[in-house]
Amino acid sequence: MTHIEDLDAAIQLIEMQLKDIDNIGAKVPYGLEYSFWEDFTAKIIDRIYGKDSRQRHGFEQAGRGECFSVFDNYSEYQRREDFLEIMMCKKEYLENLIRELTDRTIDPDLEASDEINEFGLPPKRDSYSEEISKTRDASPLDHAVYEIISKIKDPTLLKEARLNLIALRDELLKPSPSWAKLKLNMIWLIEFGKEEFFSILPFIVLYIRKISD
Repeated sequence: MTHIEDLDAAIQLIEMQLKDIDNIGAKVPYGLEYSFWEDFTAKIIDRIYGKDSRQRHGFEQAGRGECFSVFDNYSEYQRREDFLEIMMCKKEYLENLIRELTDRTIDPDLEASDEINEFGLPPKRDSYSEEISKTRDASPLDHAVYEIISKIKDPTLLKEARLNLIALRDELLKPSPSWAKLKLNMIWLIEFGKEEFFSILPFIVLYIRKISD
């Protein structure tokens, strides 16, 4: 796959996909038109940022945190409402990518000058602040992990939570996640708290088709 070096061309390609969102939103929820649009947009992101980038995963995750209506037993109304919510979240995510790319056209050394921590953020930033939890530099799954970690005050439990949640996230983002490894971290999360488990569950569902036995 040819890598796009021209940032202006990259911005134009994303803008092209943004123009299709209203039309896709009027189609059948999660239908062929949506699948084609999502796959093509993901390929554009791959050409800009490289395969399996945090931007690619962020786009895939956008809008999935609260939406379970991809399952067939949900009402048509709920599927439609959740579908439109997902489309709006993906629109917002793509708009954030455009802002990020525009910043890089102004300062080409911006991305190269920043080291990143395990959440895809510059380490000099406070990883647990509310401001950072909403930054466009982290993926929706990272946001969900932030929400859990930021509420933990006990140092020992905080260390345990970071190990399990980051391991769970990293395994999910692999090309073929291991169920044997995932379930260990999922069991920890279930025992930690019901609310916290259900906040991460939508992202497990998102990647369920590529999870290996």
